[in-house]
Amino acid sequence: MSDESETIATRLWRDRVGLREAERDSALARVRQMEEKLADLMAENARLTAELARLKMHAGSESFAPLSETELQMEALRGALLPLISAPDLSRDAA
Repeated sequence: MSDESETIATRLWRDRVGLREAERDSALARVRQMEEKLADLMAENARLTAELARLKMHAGSESFAPLSETELQMEALRGALLPLISAPDLSRDAA
């Protein structure tokens, strides 16, 4: 009877070990899939980052490139001064 119960216990132990190994193998396979997906996403992110940098450089070289703060202020000042410069001088007319 002792041999029979030991054999049953051994079989149960082996079955449990087999299940744990199958679970481990399945988890490792999922990890590999996730690592591959992560590598793909990181490559895509690097590609998109490079494309964004290229587009920003391209946009900066265009004539319609966004103006800097100083350039915007200069344009506003020019817009305010031009009408004053081109307006007829009323003081000369009065003299």
